[in-house]
Amino acid sequence: MKRAEYLNDPHVASFIDWAAPLVTGRRPLRHTWHSPKWGEWSCKTLFDAFQTYDWQFSTTLPGHSIPCCGRTYADTVRVLDELSNQLQSSVERGDSTGFLDAAITVVRWGQVRQNIASLQTLGDRALARLTASARLLNPDEADLHRLSDVRPMNSGFSKIYSLLIDGFPIYDSRVACGLGSLVRLFCEETRCDGIPTQLAFGIPPSRGSVSRNPSSDHLVFPRLWSTSTRRYAESNVRAAWLLDSLSARPPFSELGHERQRALQSAMFMIGYKPLTRS
Repeated sequence: MKRAEYLNDPHVASFIDWAAPLVTGRRPLRHTWHSPKWGEWSCKTLFDAFQTYDWQFSTTLPGHSIPCCGRTYADTVRVLDELSNQLQSSVERGDSTGFLDAAITVVRWGQVRQNIASLQTLGDRALARLTASARLLNPDEADLHRLSDVRPMNSGFSKIYSLLIDGFPIYDSRVACGLGSLVRLFCEETRCDGIPTQLAFGIPPSRGSVSRNPSSDHLVFPRLWSTSTRRYAESNVRAAWLLDSLSARPPFSELGHERQRALQSAMFMIGYKPLTRS
């Protein structure tokens, strides 16, 4: 299944129609959470969630000696664009060492340091392995039935792939929770007996003490574990197609090439914990 077939699936098309007013702001999306680390956060719309994006980081970019710090969306874009340039220029030069250094910095930025050991184990093979997987994940060409060779694949590697592939979003526990919460609300409001297959996004393990599983008693999302590389890849590609379609509406569309990343960032913010009905 490729992009056009997926987006034309009746359940997917119905979800997009249902979610469109949330994207445009015609329908509010009120959500509040408290974190011991991040403090109080709330939003009134999805665009508001993007505008109040918050991810505090400190990481030293390859070739730099002073750590790069920030927490706003603009700070994040600046760092990720630099890392994307380093990854892609390393691919063009065939520079496996430069590629590995940039990839390790990406997972450090994302605070998923458990992936550093996997990258170091790959060593010089990381460039070839990850670029081969990136070709399969490219949303323009991806086929959901042909993703079994994508590996490695998890929250940390999703961040790396997002910087190698145009239009490929990060898919971590928070983005999955945000998107899955909207799907669950859609299913509740339209009285679905269960989650339609094409909207059954896999949910990665939660981090810390906060549960990020948006499932309810009869609307249950599949879980993603360390061995679920194909299912993880499928969820990430489906998220790419959906977020790209939804972000084509204002006000996100007015952000140009940043529109999909902005909507992904909104999902990240609302996905700190599952949504409830407003």
